[in-house]
Amino acid sequence: MRLSSIVRNFNDLAVPGLGGVKYAKSVFLACLGVDVANKVRDSGKKVTNIEVTNAIEALACYLAYSATNWEANDRLRGRTKLSNQPFLTYKIFSGSNFYVTQPMRMRTVQALPSLGFVDSKGERFNSFSLNQQGNDFVVAACADIKCNRLSISEFLARWVKNEIKLPSSNTNSYKELRFVLSPLDRLEQHALHVFIQALLSGDNESVRRRKGVLDWVKSKNLHRYVNWSKPPFIEQAHFDDLKSGAFFFSLRNKSLDLLNVIEAEITSLNPPRLELTQALSHSIHDAVRMLKEAANAFLNLKHDPSASKEATYFAKQCLQKNDTDIIKFLLERDEVVLRCRGAQILPAAAFGKPEPVNNDDIEDDSLFPKGISFRVLNMYVLNQDFENKLEK
Repeated sequence: MRLSSIVRNFNDLAVPGLGGVKYAKSVFLACLGVDVANKVRDSGKKVTNIEVTNAIEALACYLAYSATNWEANDRLRGRTKLSNQPFLTYKIFSGSNFYVTQPMRMRTVQALPSLGFVDSKGERFNSFSLNQQGNDFVVAACADIKCNRLSISEFLARWVKNEIKLPSSNTNSYKELRFVLSPLDRLEQHALHVFIQALLSGDNESVRRRKGVLDWVKSKNLHRYVNWSKPPFIEQAHFDDLKSGAFFFSLRNKSLDLLNVIEAEITSLNPPRLELTQALSHSIHDAVRMLKEAANAFLNLKHDPSASKEATYFAKQCLQKNDTDIIKFLLERDEVVLRCRGAQILPAAAFGKPEPVNNDDIEDDSLFPKGISFRVLNMYVLNQDFENKLEK
């Protein structure tokens, strides 16, 4: 099992079925995109869910940016590419290089079927079709608002087919369209009710875990639990998975830190290679030491819900007596940035293109235990959305 699969499994155990969703509006835009794409296909024009949803999301961000003097905001994407765009056509907005490579839509792929908004023949976004609950959600979010006397979905379908242009910015239709689409404008209360009902409906373990985390993030004294005291809202098995996941995320991060240290050292060498037969630097030894500490911390929990105990296997391999054996083990799992050939560490295809470690880690460890799944903080932000406490 790849390390990313283990991490994904721990996140799914923490808050099942939510994916990377942080704001309710992003789920609406994804559902709206699927709805519009289906309407366009029914009219005979070939489009995919992805290209239509990306275009609608880009338009939503454009409308929001243009109303806020292009100020950066966590709820928006594509400020650089969208600015100074004079042609607001679907053809432009659906271009493969027009918007961003990581649209908000991608964070909803797991949530849409899990929350019961779409039916699907597979896990790919292009296979989604809006079901009755998804349609109810879209209708509630649009709240009978019209754009050029058309429903928002019908208007956007005609925009996609190049049968209609966006209304002028000084018209009520433009303002109504912006209100419905803009990620900065909160969903209508009835739509939020539909969303929350989908989040908490049912009686299976996934729903119980989502409800437990929602009750936790709503509590007034979050600091009580920041040192891994079990909140009363969380079942013991769920709490054990949350803690085990946090400790494994730390182990994963320390392994990436070690590889980053090695990459940095190789970058300064000519030729760029590191001989494992020679003494390792203090920086590498320090990174190995911290990796071992993280591995021991995870194993001491004696709780591993991963398939075939893959997390335990990874941790034990990080505790080998010989530091070079640990490094070789990590390199065998990588082969993307660095590769090991005999006793030499050499650059691989992605060498020199560093990516940030912890890109999904929790942003404020004063609210929740250190290292806990980013989905817990996402649920905290979602609840702020539900309670209308997000900053404008």
